[in-house]
Amino acid sequence: MSERRTRFEDASRGPLVALNRVPKALIVIGLAAFLVGGLLLPSPWGWLALIVLGVFLGWLLALSWPAIPGTSRLLRLLTVGLVFGAAYMRAIGRG
Repeated sequence: MSERRTRFEDASRGPLVALNRVPKALIVIGLAAFLVGGLLLPSPWGWLALIVLGVFLGWLLALSWPAIPGTSRLLRLLTVGLVFGAAYMRAIGRG
């Protein structure tokens, strides 16, 4: 494992421990709130909510990357891309 990967995992340990203390249902509700809020709130709040969601999902994807098979990687990468794409469309006023 590279030194960069090790530093990334070490830096993520604290937030992951804190996230693990939160009830799982609350995490799902929070993610859904950012998605719905991002799609329904007026600009600039809508696209900002989607950016926050995309960064969070991207962080989780980066952490889980070595442990997930290729097909799952592709689907998760597509999901993150769609969230950022929706944020872009909201930011330029087309979504």
